[in-house]
Amino acid sequence: MISAAGRTDCLVVGAGPAGVTIARLLALKGRDVIVADPDLPSANRLELLAPASLAVVAAVGLEQLLDDPTVTRRCLGVRRRQPAGNWDYEDFLRHPSRNGYVVDRVRFDQHARSAAVAAGVKFVQWRATGVTADGGVIFRESGGAGTTKLMFANVVVDATGRRAAIARRRGARLTVRDRIVAELMNTSVDSVAHNASWLDYWSNGSNWCYHICGPMGHAQTWRVRASGKPASDTLLTVDASSTVLSAAAGEGWIAVGDAAIAFDPIASQGLFNALSSALVAAGVLVSADQLSWALARHYSDAVTATFLSTEAGRINVYKNSSVPLASVSL
Repeated sequence: MISAAGRTDCLVVGAGPAGVTIARLLALKGRDVIVADPDLPSANRLELLAPASLAVVAAVGLEQLLDDPTVTRRCLGVRRRQPAGNWDYEDFLRHPSRNGYVVDRVRFDQHARSAAVAAGVKFVQWRATGVTADGGVIFRESGGAGTTKLMFANVVVDATGRRAAIARRRGARLTVRDRIVAELMNTSVDSVAHNASWLDYWSNGSNWCYHICGPMGHAQTWRVRASGKPASDTLLTVDASSTVLSAAAGEGWIAVGDAAIAFDPIASQGLFNALSSALVAAGVLVSADQLSWALARHYSDAVTATFLSTEAGRINVYKNSSVPLASVSL
């Protein structure tokens, strides 16, 4: 039996950085916002924020986290080891912002969530299990008796990550550019925790590896390879395929972050995409009383253009690797 849970201005499904950020931005604009999420653990990984992304971090009001040594560590740039053994450097000092940052996602997500709560966002531990023809979202409460609830909103934000659970139930198709995985190979603590670091990556011809040093001296080494038989030498394996929705918004719903487009870790776009898409989508939603088809189409076109631009650069990175780049629709 389904019990009615009510209605809200904005219902955000998913509490990653994209969902939490758009929720806070809308709440600051006076919207009544509920974030539904089963309270899963944050991603235990280090991510790079390149200099070009720092204006977005400031625009969403999270720039203070860049000065917190428990959340971020300065990054000098990217070093690429070529097959011949020489190194290419992308020196961030050449950029007007002059700095990049390595972000501890667990701590970043905790601070972003606290900021959303302070802005008036309500969090509920619900897992989305379906949608209704009249725009409702069906949830099951986490824990306890697992009561099933039906919730309505003026707009539903799909922030469910790569599953794109709401968008796909609303008819959007997910295109997978390739099928690859990222595998955590090693974690460590370095001895110069307070110095700025580099992101190093290299290829052995069949896969890419990268090493990144984050705040508090924590470091990780990841391998990116084509999907296939699970490896036995990894600590963690995550889907790293690049994906894009056929439509990132529609009548009464909009997708942000990895639900709209997702990239593999080498592209260093995950957190940047989460924050920038949340910023743009929030602007779309506060610009009109309703999410019209014209606004939805405009947003979807912008998402697709971003994906194609990033893919062009990513193909350049992989041109000397045998990691396959094949398009598959689901």
